[in-house]
Amino acid sequence: MEDKRLILKHFESHKSEREIHSHSYLHLVYVHKGCQILYTDQHSLLSMPGTLVCVPSNTPHRADFLEKSQISLLRLPSNFNLNINEICILKVSPFVTQLFNLWESKLFKPSLFDEYVDVLIDQCSRCVPLVNPLIASGSMDRRLFFIIEALSDKPNIKMSISKLSEQTGASVRTLNRLFLSHFKASFKDIRNKVVMERAEQMMKKGISVTDIAFELEYSSISAFSTAFSKYQKQKY
Repeated sequence: MEDKRLILKHFESHKSEREIHSHSYLHLVYVHKGCQILYTDQHSLLSMPGTLVCVPSNTPHRADFLEKSQISLLRLPSNFNLNINEICILKVSPFVTQLFNLWESKLFKPSLFDEYVDVLIDQCSRCVPLVNPLIASGSMDRRLFFIIEALSDKPNIKMSISKLSEQTGASVRTLNRLFLSHFKASFKDIRNKVVMERAEQMMKKGISVTDIAFELEYSSISAFSTAFSKYQKQKY
């Protein structure tokens, strides 16, 4: 196996790694579609589309990949060090997003693959851990999987826990309890966070504010702009 490797993986159905394992090398996971849930001995880390996860070498973990998930795995050279000692989500730049999208779409010359990977590794090395990622306490309750899949597939501000309750068969009270016990936050808070993060990803792709507001089902551009400005102030 080469010292660095980049591969694209697609999961049409739910895939669960049953065994806790670790790798002798540092690697990054970029989520193109769907959702990856990464488990450690302490918590569960949710990776929605557009997120980049750092998995340090010799760090025990296992993963769930929800339906129709697509990820890129980037194995870093053995002499590479990000000075990160635990699994975390990294803050990505628009350029890193574009590089992974190029890889997913195969929009580069195969003869330039090594050069492409070198640039990708260099840009990823500039990423820093994200503040306030989606972390759940303990292992994820499987009754939340459907809701997480819905949030990762097509999040919008009008998603309601009552409608999701009808589809999952679990009561609203039960789902609210699960969100509070796992995330220490309500479904509404998690939904709003996912919607805002999706808006940021769309902006990195150059999508207009008008189209973003429409896609996320805001009543108006001004309503979206107000919500996004408030989120940015709270974030920083």
